Amino acid sequence: MESLEGENTVRSVVILSIAAVVAAQTGAPAPGFEVASVKLTPPPRSAVRVFAFADASSQVRISGTRVTTGGTLTMLVAVAYSLERFQVTQGSEFADRWANSELYDVEARAPGDAIPTLTQVRQMLQTLLAERFHLKFTRQTTVTPVYNLVVAPGGPKLEPTAFGENAPITRDEGSSGTQIRTRFLNISMADFVGRIRRQFDRPLLDKTGLTGGFDFSLEYRWQAPGMTADAAQALGIPDAEPGIPIIASIREQLGLRVVPAKEPVESLVIVHAERPTAN
Repeated sequence: MESLEGENTVRSVVILSIAAVVAAQTGAPAPGFEVASVKLTPPPRSAVRVFAFADASSQVRISGTRVTTGGTLTMLVAVAYSLERFQVTQGSEFADRWANSELYDVEARAPGDAIPTLTQVRQMLQTLLAERFHLKFTRQTTVTPVYNLVVAPGGPKLEPTAFGENAPITRDEGSSGTQIRTRFLNISMADFVGRIRRQFDRPLLDKTGLTGGFDFSLEYRWQAPGMTADAAQALGIPDAEPGIPIIASIREQLGLRVVPAKEPVESLVIVHAERPTAN
């Protein structure tokens, strides 16, 4: 996709309820859960709880017809519309801080006996957000600095998944301190980007063109984006490296490159929402 240097383009369309629009066009009811519980989660007692919710987009769990997920309203919106967290913002008309501070647990059951796909679950979450949170939003596209994940010369070092019938999972393989070792199973490149994006100081976009799921391992040194030597010393990481260490690991171990670019990025801007109605 071509970059537009020095120029920002913005498009905005008001959408009251995607689920309602789809239902009106097709004459069919919007996809929805058979039953759903939305509960306010007690405030986290430690940073561990906050971190657990930070990547809510990768925390949808499907077990038979049972679906669980959680996070702030903005995180749940990212989950429902298959967006990264940075792609969900609040408009000036909606300045309520609870949307980014209050955590919610969602437990639901899909209708019927068939196991729903992630796409179907996202559609049901969209309906839940419209009905229970009274969500309204606009869509906006802005050219912004990003990183693109692309295939490196020589091709990717990835194996097609042997677990195509299973949900994507990640498994720790002996991480210690800031040295992270993770096994990825049946992971698409979009899911992979969602799991590692917090290592970067700007949006990370999947531009590999690779489809399907893959099985692979990745070992890298965790380091917050833009970490200074003083901050690293305070956190007990005296040997912090300049730049973003995970970039070299991705190149060497996966055959992929992370390159800076400017791209049109779509975002969803919340213009109205209410705390969820009772279960």
